[in-house]
Amino acid sequence: MRLRPLLLLPCLILPLQAQPAPQEGVDELFARARKLAFSGQRAEAIALCRIALQRSPAYHDIRILVGRIHAWEGRYDEGRAELQQVLKAAPGHLDGRVALVDLELWSDHPQAALVLCDEGLALHPAQPQLLFRKARAQKALGAYAEALATAKLAQAADPNLFEARQLIENLAELTQRSKVSLNATYDRFDRTFDPWRMTSLSLAHRFDAGSLIGRINRAERFGDTGRQVEVDAYPRWVDGTYFYLNAGFSEAGIFPHRRYGAEIYHNFPKGIEGSLGLRHLRFSASNVTIYTGSLGKYWGDYLFTFRANATPSSIGASKSGSVSARRYFGDGENHLTLTLGSGVSPDQPNPSAEILNLRSRKAGLAAQGWIHRRLILSGGVSYEKQELGSGVERAQTSFSAGLEWRF
Repeated sequence: MRLRPLLLLPCLILPLQAQPAPQEGVDELFARARKLAFSGQRAEAIALCRIALQRSPAYHDIRILVGRIHAWEGRYDEGRAELQQVLKAAPGHLDGRVALVDLELWSDHPQAALVLCDEGLALHPAQPQLLFRKARAQKALGAYAEALATAKLAQAADPNLFEARQLIENLAELTQRSKVSLNATYDRFDRTFDPWRMTSLSLAHRFDAGSLIGRINRAERFGDTGRQVEVDAYPRWVDGTYFYLNAGFSEAGIFPHRRYGAEIYHNFPKGIEGSLGLRHLRFSASNVTIYTGSLGKYWGDYLFTFRANATPSSIGASKSGSVSARRYFGDGENHLTLTLGSGVSPDQPNPSAEILNLRSRKAGLAAQGWIHRRLILSGGVSYEKQELGSGVERAQTSFSAGLEWRF
């Protein structure tokens, strides 16, 4: 009887929200601790977990929550001790192993994480969560080719594991740092303009800080021929966040004399990516600034994207937007994309001040895929109706083709 006051002591010193109600069972305590943990009240969550573990020491999910909270707070040694206790009692406990692998990755111990994954895969063959984390550990160790193969196994085991898709795309770039591309577009109009032609040659290289692309565009429009030089950069800021930067220069009247672009992209949880940015185009008679943003969502083998553009300018305010659905086949480089939109995108290869201000409706289909272990072939077709005013419309049909060599 003398021990009872000691057992009640934690309840007396806890904040009110962390005190167990007399009728609460262990499951109820665990549910409330999870809610507190994910709302940022982690000390209170651990206190409830300790009370629950006094009642049920073998309740592994509660101990895993304690271990994860310690890891979130950077107390890796304390979290490791809790999670190792779970695996010692139940080596096959998948959630406990995944939590410990995460802790080792967060604490910069990829070799320990790799060993844990291999041990877990011996007990759970082809388990996608373990395969995905093994790929992350291999990437952290610099074994990019092995990591890419493992990430593909994870994606094959669970097509809805969108994190694996993103990792595959990243690793594909890491294994091949440079590429040279040749692209051609042909635009045909049913009135007003003769056909437009454009050819682009680009060279890209991935540095540790991000990618850099140089491009030369040659176009034939309005009976004239001109060239434009462009530079694109995709510097990484932190994991999950990167920038798009663009600058283009031309002395030809058929191109914007100067074009600049900037956009920030961020990967949110649950396979969502968002961006905000702008494009600025300087023509001989006017300047155009387009504000743009996008929202994308991975869903199994699909990526759905919505992009909106707004153009408050001297040539008249306009809005445009597009939605696209991309179906992946096998990895991040084999895909088919359907796009529907209204208005003209500022990122089309050769916008003019006149066309940017037109109301239009557009549908397009594009595809690309490997035809060799280093060679990618792409192509597309689109159809657009442009309103010229007074009920008059102009149809534009565009064809594109590209070849990309990676090395």
